[in-house]
Amino acid sequence: MSELLPADHDYTQEFENGIHYASVELAELAARTIAQQCGFFIVRGAWKPNTAGQNPVTALCMYCDRSSRIVKSYKPDPTKETRGNISSKGTGCQFQICIKEVWQKDGPNTWVMVGVTSRETGANRGFHNHEKVLYPEHHRHNKQFSEAEKERLRLMRKAGVRPNQQKTTLNTEGGVHHDIKQMYNINSKTRLDVMGEMDAIQFALHGAEHRGYHICLQKDSNNVLTNLFFAHPTSIQMLHAWPYVILIDSTYKTNRYGWPWVEIIGVTPVKKNFNIACAIIKQETKETYEWLLRCIKGLLGDTVPNVIVTDKEGGLLASIPVVFPLPHTVHLLCLWHVNNCVKQKFEVLLGGIAKREVAHAVWKKYFDKAAWSWTQEGFLQKINEFERVWTVKNKKMVDYVRGEWLPHQTMWEMCYTNHVFHLGNTSSNRVESSHSSFKTFLVSGRGAIDTCFAKNHNYMEHQFLEVVNELHKSLNRNLSRAIEAPCTFLRRVVSSEAIKLMLDGAAELKDSCACHFQMTQTWKHAV
Repeated sequence: MSELLPADHDYTQEFENGIHYASVELAELAARTIAQQCGFFIVRGAWKPNTAGQNPVTALCMYCDRSSRIVKSYKPDPTKETRGNISSKGTGCQFQICIKEVWQKDGPNTWVMVGVTSRETGANRGFHNHEKVLYPEHHRHNKQFSEAEKERLRLMRKAGVRPNQQKTTLNTEGGVHHDIKQMYNINSKTRLDVMGEMDAIQFALHGAEHRGYHICLQKDSNNVLTNLFFAHPTSIQMLHAWPYVILIDSTYKTNRYGWPWVEIIGVTPVKKNFNIACAIIKQETKETYEWLLRCIKGLLGDTVPNVIVTDKEGGLLASIPVVFPLPHTVHLLCLWHVNNCVKQKFEVLLGGIAKREVAHAVWKKYFDKAAWSWTQEGFLQKINEFERVWTVKNKKMVDYVRGEWLPHQTMWEMCYTNHVFHLGNTSSNRVESSHSSFKTFLVSGRGAIDTCFAKNHNYMEHQFLEVVNELHKSLNRNLSRAIEAPCTFLRRVVSSEAIKLMLDGAAELKDSCACHFQMTQTWKHAV
């Protein structure tokens, strides 16, 4: 239990020390420090000017923070929706001191602390009627933010620092135990102050236009936003430089509306991702994806990508051939998603988790080997063997493979994709990686559109710096294997990744017709 303040101790003598202060702020700070050392807190009260006499005297009254009237706890009516039992921590403490201005003839006025007595009873107001503060460092008056700390919070919020990390930084530097709820309140107030009279969508569009983004949007018949597409100006330049491979995938739990967040990713010569554009869409339909693909086509101009890699999303499957038809652009399905879907479906059709090992063994023996077959004959051999064995054991598994994946075999099977210039991208793992990186910049998955845009902008700026650094390293990296011609002439002309690919494919070029290497990689890695 907390120790009681001595009821017979007059604390006025602690304050009436005869010290003159140059300003009322310094005197107020000294009074708060003395009070805290004694075991209580005082707060600023009212100004009381005295206009009587030739030299008016101004005084600032300060009260004990427990001076409010006592409010007895009550029990609410159980039939009504009200708050629980509440009560004030005020005890009606009468403690009070004043900081008075002292008029000086020969210099600036000063400020001193004096005690106060009650006008009604004449009693000294230097006594307390409550216990000491048990944990002074956690008292709400010790957790208030200074203006410098508020500005520091604004800068950290702009940089995308999470509130818990903001709290750790300020507490470590200042030694004060700030409340994280106050940090959320300050961050929210900062956001509202910056937004002014604009709503979240207007503020997001304003920020995008101010930074030079390419923006496309759709609205319904009620003038309500349904789809938003935006691309950073640097991303557009990078897309024009490296338009060969585009990967598209959507992620969830990024915004308060529950709308999918679509990321369009490209690949640099140093095997780094770059974010081409992002979109927030209301529904994943064929019409929506067709609109999104036309937005991408508008960024490309007359150029078309060689390959678009996605998972088996129905809307994308139907819309890509419309906007980017064959033979100019090839649509590939993510091989990892294909294998994962087949494994999970086999597990369900064989009886659930109890048959997981059997399902995975069947997938490994037939479907996985078929998917990675380098020849069409090897692919058909494994598929025919699977159908012959499992038509008798479990025909549903055969029907599933026939109906779901064999109609699209040219989009994922190795013997077909080996003839497509995809730069080694046969899965959408780059987009999945981008989803994970982007979500590290999000404070939560419940942000409004303006918050998502701001966090994504920070993420893209960070990504651009990484790409530039890797390009610089690639041009200046010395490869021990690249000391002889023609590699010596390629250094600082093409990326080190391209040189390594060429050297790694040398054996393949000697032992085979090199179709795989020439068709999927070639020499288009040039910076």
